[in-house]
Amino acid sequence: MFDYAHLKALSIVVSQGGFDKAAQHLFISQSAVSQRIKQLEDKVGQALLVRSNPVVATETGKRLLRHYAQVQLLESELRSEMDVDDPSLPTIVKIAVNADSLATWFLPALTETFKYHKWLLELVVDDEAYTHHLLKSGEAVGCVTTTQIALSGCSSEYLGNMEYQCVATPAFIEQYFQSDKATDDIAHAPAVVFSTKDKLHDKFLSFYFDINDKSWREHKIPSSESFLEAIRMGLGYGLVAHLQAKPLLDSGELVEIFPHKRMQVPLYWQHWNIKAKQTSIIYRALATSAKKLLLC
Repeated sequence: MFDYAHLKALSIVVSQGGFDKAAQHLFISQSAVSQRIKQLEDKVGQALLVRSNPVVATETGKRLLRHYAQVQLLESELRSEMDVDDPSLPTIVKIAVNADSLATWFLPALTETFKYHKWLLELVVDDEAYTHHLLKSGEAVGCVTTTQIALSGCSSEYLGNMEYQCVATPAFIEQYFQSDKATDDIAHAPAVVFSTKDKLHDKFLSFYFDINDKSWREHKIPSSESFLEAIRMGLGYGLVAHLQAKPLLDSGELVEIFPHKRMQVPLYWQHWNIKAKQTSIIYRALATSAKKLLLC
């Protein structure tokens, strides 16, 4: 059996990024934190942390963190079922989600559920192609991801498709997209992309225009709201989720550059296979909202 005080220390060291902050968080000395980690590593027989700045977990450390997070979730459910809820120990549900979902349908889908159960929501935002890594490492109990195949020990449920449309302001289109050859226009028109992790724009240009040499110019703006604002301000053109694009297209503020060229991105809800009601309740709430707002 593991000493859960030691596992908690491991979790806090990783979440706080170091031993000093973990000691402050736990109200104990730094040496006491170090001793708990050392005892845990002695028991496992492997290093659990990479002493970098910030401190990060090793692969073995991540497995222990995932186990600890699962136990916390189950204990929280047990307290609730036994009607011995402790206000000082609220249920914290960690979920990984992509920025576009967070900016559109995700929070409205879960707000009433979290208010009713008095759970606390902790979100980790990453590209939808990477959120499942946070589930695997134990940093989240569930994630919205583009990965269909369930991770080991997890389940995968289809939510729906987010459709992306290539849009820009009328003035931007008049300046950059007036020739008869789209590939020439694309080479000169600055694009707006979400981040270096986001490969949607690359896939769009490769699929529809056979452009694979990264010859275009681009702005990188890693914020869903600021990304859209940059396009609205005429800084560039880009692929915008249909839920964000529709009102702006309806008003004429933005125009679809290639109306018949759109990208469909399927989204899935992956969660741990543990008997915790939280993940089932959350999936039902997400599925209900997704059915209304996402495309099939």
